[in-house]
Amino acid sequence: MKKIWILPVLLLASLHHLNAQTELKVSPVALLFGGLAFSAEQQITPSFGLDADILAAVDGFGANLSGKYYFDPREGIDRFHIGIFAGGITDNGVGGGFLAGYKWVSSKRIVFEAGVGVGRTFDGGITGYGKLHLGYRFVKK
Repeated sequence: MKKIWILPVLLLASLHHLNAQTELKVSPVALLFGGLAFSAEQQITPSFGLDADILAAVDGFGANLSGKYYFDPREGIDRFHIGIFAGGITDNGVGGGFLAGYKWVSSKRIVFEAGVGVGRTFDGGITGYGKLHLGYRFVKK
């Protein structure tokens, strides 16, 4: 279980190098069941972000990379979005698909994001995408 925490700790240690809008998020649902679902999203343009997700549990590991387009954002990358994802979970195989979601950002930069998606694995199976995360937004320096 200690190995699960290595990547989030390394990402947190590198926060002093951030120079654009970046969000770090974690899933409280995964924590309740002994796993870790961690996400880091970087703003590329005012309406586009790249998001890397890592899911680690005792019985499996998964990772996704997604690109999200935000319709009518208020404060950078927020509100309704659609996108594509690639990745997978060890038992389901690797593949890609489409996603949709919504992100709320408070005045104190607390982030709440929910999203769902579906896609195909390279071996012909079906893969899913789900996100229910809480986090914090780091703004431009």
